[in-house]
Amino acid sequence: MPPLAAVILAAGQGTRMRSALPKVAHPVAGRAMVAHVVRAARAAGADPIVVVVGHGSDTVRAALADDPVRFAVQAEQRGTGHALACARSALHDHDGPILVLNGDGPLLRPATLAALVRRAVRDAPNGMALATVAVDDPTGLGRIVRDEAGRLQAIVEEADANDATRALRETNPGIYLVSSDVWSFLERLGDDNAQGEVYVTDLPAAYLANGRPVATEPVEDVEETLAANDRVQLSRLEAIARRRIRERWMRAGVTLQDPATAWIDDDVELAADVTIEPFVVLAAGTRVGAGARIGAFSHLSGCDVAPGASVAPRTQAEGAELS
Repeated sequence: MPPLAAVILAAGQGTRMRSALPKVAHPVAGRAMVAHVVRAARAAGADPIVVVVGHGSDTVRAALADDPVRFAVQAEQRGTGHALACARSALHDHDGPILVLNGDGPLLRPATLAALVRRAVRDAPNGMALATVAVDDPTGLGRIVRDEAGRLQAIVEEADANDATRALRETNPGIYLVSSDVWSFLERLGDDNAQGEVYVTDLPAAYLANGRPVATEPVEDVEETLAANDRVQLSRLEAIARRRIRERWMRAGVTLQDPATAWIDDDVELAADVTIEPFVVLAAGTRVGAGARIGAFSHLSGCDVAPGASVAPRTQAEGAELS
């Protein structure tokens, strides 16, 4: 398979967050949302990765300062299709398929992206593939419209949908794989829609109209496709991410005496046989050696805890070495 690239759309302001901080820079489990998406794309084999920035671009760049990504600028917000087109020059040296992802989906797993790539290789060579997900309440989401044979016809945004289309439960989570010549298809897309914008969601119809195959890959875990448009949705992502982190470490041999009260950031490292007592916060790259014990109500940030160490309850430390 040719080399895989990724474009992450991160130019929007996210007005419903009611924040001076760009939406994609809001943290989930101690890491900016967009940084989670970059990590998932890289783990799925994407290189290079282009992040399209616009509103608050300096803040988004700072959030990704430690990630070897390229940046493209969408100076004027004219929709997702226009944002993708802005990445063209940043991929001038790439000749292969391109993942197109949203920067506010931090729960996406690399395995899901890998499955989408496999689907495209098998069913849509030289075409495109997209993920779909069935949800109980599709309000606000683009609907997947199929013909009588079950073949995809189009993605219809809710604002442009009729009542029959709004009743569909199969939706578009905004996870795509497009061919290296996607730029020619983007040039053909118009903005004749309720928002007056150029939609990435119009790409499948453009590919099909030109005889190119379009494949779909279902996502079984709806949580992976969740995004945040306001603080309520952000809190839901936070809760899910924290639960995943706790479960991952427990399966790796860490004891959490009261899992619900353990607050562990995404970049924390824990060795086997660590014991964490109730109401502990481990933040900002803290590392805990094998067999160590962290006392209840402790808050450690950027700390190194030696193997076998016993950290007293209610310890508050930042950037310390604890033994």
